[in-house]
Amino acid sequence: MLPIIPKPQEQKILSDKTYTYTLADVREVRDDSLPKSGYALTIDDGGIRVKASDDDGFYYAKVTIQNLMELGELPNVEVCDYPRYAYRGYMLDCARHYHSLDAIKKIIDAVARFKINVFHWHLTDDQGWRVQIDKYPLLTELASYRDGTRGDGKPVHGYYTKDEMSEIVEYCKQYHMDVLPEFDVPGHTAAAISVYPELDCFGSKIEVKDSFGIHPEVLCAGKERSVEFCKDVLKEMFEIFPFHLIHLGGDEALRLHWLDCPDCQREMAENGLKNEDELQAHFMAKLARFCLENGKTVINWNDGMVGENVDDSIVVHYWQSAPVNKVAAIREINRGKKGIISPFFSYYLDYPYGMTPLKKTFAFNPEIEGVEKTENILGVEAPLWSEYVKSEEDIHRQTFPRILAVAERGWSAYHDDYKDFLARVKYNYKIIDNVGIRCVTINDTDPNPIKKVVSLLKFFGNAWDKTQILNRLNVTENKIRLRKKYGK
Repeated sequence: MLPIIPKPQEQKILSDKTYTYTLADVREVRDDSLPKSGYALTIDDGGIRVKASDDDGFYYAKVTIQNLMELGELPNVEVCDYPRYAYRGYMLDCARHYHSLDAIKKIIDAVARFKINVFHWHLTDDQGWRVQIDKYPLLTELASYRDGTRGDGKPVHGYYTKDEMSEIVEYCKQYHMDVLPEFDVPGHTAAAISVYPELDCFGSKIEVKDSFGIHPEVLCAGKERSVEFCKDVLKEMFEIFPFHLIHLGGDEALRLHWLDCPDCQREMAENGLKNEDELQAHFMAKLARFCLENGKTVINWNDGMVGENVDDSIVVHYWQSAPVNKVAAIREINRGKKGIISPFFSYYLDYPYGMTPLKKTFAFNPEIEGVEKTENILGVEAPLWSEYVKSEEDIHRQTFPRILAVAERGWSAYHDDYKDFLARVKYNYKIIDNVGIRCVTINDTDPNPIKKVVSLLKFFGNAWDKTQILNRLNVTENKIRLRKKYGK
């Protein structure tokens, strides 16, 4: 069996011969009978022959050849290969902590070697705004800066100019990779509200948040000003990012201000909205329609899709498995919406290996129980949130090798042979090392019980501070007030 990741759909070793061909020896033949992004590869005495129906297929064949070369001499083999899913993503949060273009490029270099084809770039959040928007200069002049993080007194700042973001888009093209920007609304908008307070229900005077969690300040869903702000931002983002998908977040938006806001309550009454979940869906539908008019389709995290009136065009991004949110995701996918699968407990890379070991990431099957129309699953994605991921080394350690398991699930037919997968992971450390990335040791990817407990204590000990108490109180108050209003 070939030692590469992701595992090819079909492979046949023809003999024990090996070859020292190079990519210059590849002969390409177009074959329209092959599936989209798929390829047929033959390596024998006659050289290297590749058949594919499109440019993506020829590219992925070369990735396979390149990886085989890096792991040793080329084998005498026939491969017929194609992706299980069209969408195979990796997300990097550059809002909580700013990461340089060079750091971003290096991680793109590495994940591309495993046929990841979407770089999801999280660019706005409560703790910082990273996108140059000419119409709203304060977003980068002030909202891209915070004095410190949880009282450490170490300033965090930085944003990406339009030229820099375009540079990343162009950089990804060489890897046949699309860039998916995320502009998170209506929640996680404290940085924007700090410089444009009229976007909040009550014009709250706040600073860019220096702590993490779920904050009460969100865009007012009843003011047309909030919608216009979002459209203005989107217009400028459309000019930078050509990908037909755009992520508008939608997660973790507390209802505390909306419950007391006359504008929000009037919007609900005038539009026959039953609750604040439907108010959020109504707000997002305005943006979804605007995006469609501009050739873009919106993606939302599934906890923002609980309302029964979610716009038909929105793609479900499943992460939150709490019953009400999982039910919403399954309901919308079965209704015909497309879905991207990023389960918190298996694919979130910011958590320690003691909580999410490699074996757990590998074991998850993206065809989640209850989804009847599995053809509506676009693919999978592994998000890396950066609340506690400050350095480039942190990014590398948290991403590798777990992203290899997600790459395998996104490309290969489902299988449960972890022993085989782990053996191939060990081989592929060489490829990752050659990019200049150091993984955690193979033994630490599936820590023993003692190491597991130690890693969890260290992570949650670092994450816990007094601001977490306030966050818990906000979330609890949100639940209590909604129950009081609606009786459930």
